[in-house]
Amino acid sequence: MFILIADDEKMIRLSLQSMLEELYPNEHMYIHASNGQAAIAQVQKLPPDIAFLDIRMPLMNGLEALETCRKLSPSTKWIILSGYADFEYAQKAITLSAYSYLLKPVDLATLKQVVDDIVVLKNQEKEHDNKLFTLDVIRSFNMADQLGSNETAFLPYGTNPYVIYQIYIDEQEKERQHMLKHDLFRSIDDFCRRNLFLFYHAVFFNTNGELCVICSVKDPSHLTFFINSQIRSYPHDMISVFTAAAGSLSEIYEESRRISRLSEIRLVYDCRSAADIRSLTEIPILHDLLSFCEQIDLFIQNALVGSRETIRQLSAAFIQNQKMKKIFDNICLSTLYLYLEDVLAHSFTADDFAGFVKELQAAASELSHIEPLRNFDITVIKDFVHQNYAKDVSIAYVSEYFNLSPTYFSKLFHEKTGQKYIDFVTEVRIENAKKLIRSNANISVKQTAEAVGYTSVRHFSKIFQKYTGVLPSNY
Repeated sequence: MFILIADDEKMIRLSLQSMLEELYPNEHMYIHASNGQAAIAQVQKLPPDIAFLDIRMPLMNGLEALETCRKLSPSTKWIILSGYADFEYAQKAITLSAYSYLLKPVDLATLKQVVDDIVVLKNQEKEHDNKLFTLDVIRSFNMADQLGSNETAFLPYGTNPYVIYQIYIDEQEKERQHMLKHDLFRSIDDFCRRNLFLFYHAVFFNTNGELCVICSVKDPSHLTFFINSQIRSYPHDMISVFTAAAGSLSEIYEESRRISRLSEIRLVYDCRSAADIRSLTEIPILHDLLSFCEQIDLFIQNALVGSRETIRQLSAAFIQNQKMKKIFDNICLSTLYLYLEDVLAHSFTADDFAGFVKELQAAASELSHIEPLRNFDITVIKDFVHQNYAKDVSIAYVSEYFNLSPTYFSKLFHEKTGQKYIDFVTEVRIENAKKLIRSNANISVKQTAEAVGYTSVRHFSKIFQKYTGVLPSNY
């Protein structure tokens, strides 16, 4: 919080700040004023959360300054300082809505009690104001969706620019999708409550069911970092996040609609780190990529209902597409594979999907003009996986770590080892899971899964049984 200390004696100002820093190390920022007029000027520049005003100051005393300051910043908690136990002064301070009246010299215990009470009160006020902000945002977004525009009244909150994050969770298993949505909601909302005290924020689900985060924060980098870290903690789930900034809530709504229009690109574009919508619109072949994603979606819908003839026609259309070279140069195949793998796990047309993925892989291989790095030591990658198998060792992450494209990384690993990278990672994880179970008879399946890098116990059990012939609980 911002704390203003106004007193004509510099030593008193420094002494009071020193006491506050002793009580609340690294928690508050301090501004000083040596008279009433200087205090008013500081309040005009930056309204404080708490202000200490000495009564007797040159040019303008504390009570005169308070009369003006409380109009400039009604939410500030004003504390009057005085060297005199004068009832008239105290009565005047109460009339001017001062929060407290302290006699100098102020003792540490009294100071702590007053400031602690104010912090509790300010937190309650902020919580209440932010609830109103969230309700206003949800109401305005819903009304704008119904009207098909942002003609509804978006109430102005503060003077800061706004930022929006729109999170998509493409999980076929409804129970897990529900769990992921609410886990992310709770963690992001909790982070905002703890770290964005000075700013309004709203965490909610929009009318399409996507998780939205809106903040009136000048520098969103720390929030972006947190959201990215949360998404990366689910390496086997298809979670994408888009972000945009604007100067008002009505503009943020327009950015939200723009994100929705471009969101299909998440099937082939790595959006596991917040993708700025402005950078997406600068992709030269954006229209072709969106058309490609529409074809992917059409393929999936037909595969789910078993339309084999349509599937064959779509597969042929993909490979014959004259723009396929440019498309493959601009997409993240590992993201597409992750999406298809999720659908594949819940589909009755597994052979169709497997064949389609192979065709895509073959097409990408034929179109790639990158010569293999013959001298690249593949054991470096293997060692990295052996050391980090419990963490994110997805193709997207590891290829970026070794400064290789995901497509070339997969091709290189297969060429050097004769094995798919994902199969190698799975083998490493299952072997370590077997060691864990053998060495600890009391370890649960959930603990084992998490220890070797799986977030889904169901998925881990399925893979473990595939490789060992038995469920982990029976191993």
